Amino acid sequence: MKIRDSSLKFLGVLIFTFTVWHCSENPIQSDLSHSTIYLDTLTIREISGTNYWVAPNLGSNEKLYLGTKNGLNVPVSFIEIETPSPNYWNYYYDSTITIDSLHFKLYTNDSLLGLKEVLLPFLYFKSGFHFDESENTYLDFSGFTISDWIELGSPRIKINTVKDTVFTSDDSIMTISDNYLSTELVWDIMSIIDNLTFSKNNNNNTPLISTGERTFSIYNPQIDYFEAFSEEATTGEKDPKVLMYYRRSVITGDSTTIDTTSATIYSSGDLSIIEPNVMALDSTKLGLSNGMGLRSVMNISFLSSSLPAGSIIRSADLILPIDTTLSSPSYTVILDPIETDSSAIDSVAVYEKDPYNGIGYPYRVSSDSSNWRSTSANLGWGHDLFIVSIKNILQNIALENETILGFKVVANEKNDPFESIWFDLHHSSVHPRVEIIYVAD
Repeated sequence: MKIRDSSLKFLGVLIFTFTVWHCSENPIQSDLSHSTIYLDTLTIREISGTNYWVAPNLGSNEKLYLGTKNGLNVPVSFIEIETPSPNYWNYYYDSTITIDSLHFKLYTNDSLLGLKEVLLPFLYFKSGFHFDESENTYLDFSGFTISDWIELGSPRIKINTVKDTVFTSDDSIMTISDNYLSTELVWDIMSIIDNLTFSKNNNNNTPLISTGERTFSIYNPQIDYFEAFSEEATTGEKDPKVLMYYRRSVITGDSTTIDTTSATIYSSGDLSIIEPNVMALDSTKLGLSNGMGLRSVMNISFLSSSLPAGSIIRSADLILPIDTTLSSPSYTVILDPIETDSSAIDSVAVYEKDPYNGIGYPYRVSSDSSNWRSTSANLGWGHDLFIVSIKNILQNIALENETILGFKVVANEKNDPFESIWFDLHHSSVHPRVEIIYVAD
């Protein structure tokens, strides 16, 4: 690491002074007026940015979607069911086991789903169909058709509740009401048990252990909007799953015991295919949206020569005005210094992969709405201030340890894909800026 001698000397003085002051019962009183160390500030206002589009992928989202919301459309969602260990699918070929029922389940927090006069998603199945939840986008499913899938119809709705009770003063129990937990969508899938277990090996009449995928999809082009929990949301409780009830015959001597039990087979991956709405954008604003695939690249005019040689940065906050009239009130934003880029940015084209490579740890930073700051009242416009510390990367640029090509600005993958955030770079009253406080010798 190329740290200058003056920086090391100055850092040693700071550590020594801090230690003496805080560890001594009677701090040493000394006149430091002769010291050349001073505290100063620097404000950088030369900040620019450009929007670009990347085909959206929702594989890490905690929800599965179907339908249209905020101008974005999700035509289909895929769910792959795993081959568990032990392989419960092979129970179908075990003469001591009888499978009584198979149900596919999805979970949602919509407590009114069973009461609404709305369309529900239809379930479909296809064996051998493959998708990659971390890579695939709508670009991979151009011309997709559901016509060669097996239709399993609409679900039965089950509302899960628990009694909410309290003890009264005389120790009797009083029931207050049913406490809502979740809503289950349940499909009977016994009709496709042959497809789920695949087939026997024709040569030796033993179960064929296949590596092919067991993929379900939810689809209904007439549906308004629907969302359910994906496998990312919980540790199993509300994951998409198949529930199998079966009986096992155990013969002991002259007696036979029937043991009735169940097995849960979880999803191994799921993905909602979302179609972005690529449109002309206001060049004065930087926007972020996972559902639209909208990202930004930002340039900040800061060089190693921007501060006196050997300066130690105490704080460096990037401050961006948020247009709250267009933005979600709850959002998490990530800034990652750009190490390399593979193409010139095109604000109209939709990239299959992000053309910018970020440095990542330890310079990648994020900030959410808990760090936003409201502007003073009565300004007559709807803005908050997004604030994030970029001290680490600027300090290393100042020490000539790093050079960067700007910052990639993206939405955290957990954000609602139908929401967005917009930064106003050209407002007449509140300007984007970096506020730096530093110590120099």
